[in-house]
Amino acid sequence: MELTKISHRNTWQAVCDRTRLIRDGELDPGLTAWLAAQGVVVGDSVFALVCRCDERMYTGTLVDGGGRVLEYLVNLDDSDDDTLDDVTGALGPKCPTHPRTDPRDPVTMALMIQRGLAPSTEPAPVTVPA
Repeated sequence: MELTKISHRNTWQAVCDRTRLIRDGELDPGLTAWLAAQGVVVGDSVFALVCRCDERMYTGTLVDGGGRVLEYLVNLDDSDDDTLDDVTGALGPKCPTHPRTDPRDPVTMALMIQRGLAPSTEPAPVTVPA
């Protein structure tokens, strides 16, 4: 699917940027490591939202390679209250098949990317004609 609206392209770009930052460990290598330790295959996940709440505390939403939507809250300095919850069953209008879906929503866009309804977060390989 081609994203023709600027607002949709802006959301797609924001999701791609967050995904790259987390996959590459640029935002916080500890966050990337924590997600991997929870069983999240970081390289197959699309990161819709991430918010730094404090120095090493994050909250966010991701769509894993299996299409599950997971919300997390992690304090990298004190993991007693860390959570990673599957909220897939409660998506409502965030689901791309819902009649009131909105591609400007980052969770919707992440789901669209995972389902092949929007361009991949990875740049397409450049092919040189022979």
